[in-house]
Amino acid sequence: MRRWSFAVVLCAVVALAGCGGGNSTPPTRSTFVPPTTGGPFVYVTDGGFIIAQIPQSQTGPVNPSSTISGPSTSLSGAAGIARDPAGNIYVANGSVNGVLVFPPALAGNLTPMLQITGASTGLGGPRGVAIDGAGRLIVTNTTANSITIFPPGANGNVAPVVTIAGAATGLSTPAGVAVDAAGNIYVVNTTGAITVFAANASGNAAPLRTISGSATGLNVPSGIALDVSGNMYVANANGNSVTEYAAAAAGNVAPTITIAGSSTGLAVPQGLVMGAGGNLFVTNFSVPGVPGLVTVYAPGATGNVAPLQSITNLIGPIGISL
Repeated sequence: MRRWSFAVVLCAVVALAGCGGGNSTPPTRSTFVPPTTGGPFVYVTDGGFIIAQIPQSQTGPVNPSSTISGPSTSLSGAAGIARDPAGNIYVANGSVNGVLVFPPALAGNLTPMLQITGASTGLGGPRGVAIDGAGRLIVTNTTANSITIFPPGANGNVAPVVTIAGAATGLSTPAGVAVDAAGNIYVVNTTGAITVFAANASGNAAPLRTISGSATGLNVPSGIALDVSGNMYVANANGNSVTEYAAAAAGNVAPTITIAGSSTGLAVPQGLVMGAGGNLFVTNFSVPGVPGLVTVYAPGATGNVAPLQSITNLIGPIGISL
């Protein structure tokens, strides 16, 4: 099983922002085989400057069916991605401390319809994004060690309606975020913990529970997803693994399932989402010189198991959403 230095992994976690002096030039793709199927789709942030729409059934080298990319998009260090019930696309823009919002139709060099950025926003290295049942935008901030929450339709240099930050929160380089049906907020911290906050948490609020410790298998956790039962799935960037925890798990608890090993195809995994039929889609940032990919696992997959399918020849995928 491949393992990478924390420095390499952290560059992936912060979505190409500030690594090696930054990258102001959008990367380019190789030649792809066009997809032959339609939706349902997954939406992936790739290479820091691209949002790609990819059929969930796709396998092998792929040319995304639609993309958002180009100078008008303002994409730079694109990391976490989420979609609201109307299909609008929210992207954490890590390199410039912003969140961009695009309409549902991916249309190339598209200007965002909303852009949250500025000193009042409290954004600091935004990494993960999620939309709760009330339509609020929830953002994790890796360099600010905070969660900022914005109302529906927020735009410009606007202050968050809620900020969760402080020593009691346990937030430490937070990355991926997910929200359950009750509005509780689940955050993975790359220093090795999952913190769960109440829907109404604010300020220097202690989490409802924390998962951390040597038994957990957490190793630079970077993304988190929930299934319909509330079980937690975590991508571990430095462990090249995916670990699952029971819905009520807390403390130094062992995962109920671990996907890891040379057959899995996992390579600096970053984000994950439950797709059609309960299949688990995982973005793999990979390492310099090696194309990124999305690996897909069957429900209940465990151990050194080969993926059902691999979507290959991506640049450096991080965020993923349905």
